[in-house]
Amino acid sequence: MRLVSRALYEIRMSLTVAGWTWLGLSVTGPPPPTADPPLTGPPEGHPERLRPDVPLTPGETALQRQLTGGSGGPGPSRAQHG
Repeated sequence: MRLVSRALYEIRMSLTVAGWTWLGLSVTGPPPPTADPPLTGPPEGHPERLRPDVPLTPGETALQRQLTGGSGGPGPSRAQHG
């Protein structure tokens, strides 16, 4: 009798979860986030936040030229992230 009772309980629980799923309701876990958090720049301690007064290295300057299409116009710099 105990085995039958346990089997009926498991069937009931399975059907309950299936019903919740069919209705589109979550049975476990928190709801998913509604939107991505806003971007705030590099985290504290990131090298771009440590020394905003240091000019870009030649390699960084070359990357800036590539990103801005060689115009040398506005682009990433250490001072903008500090």
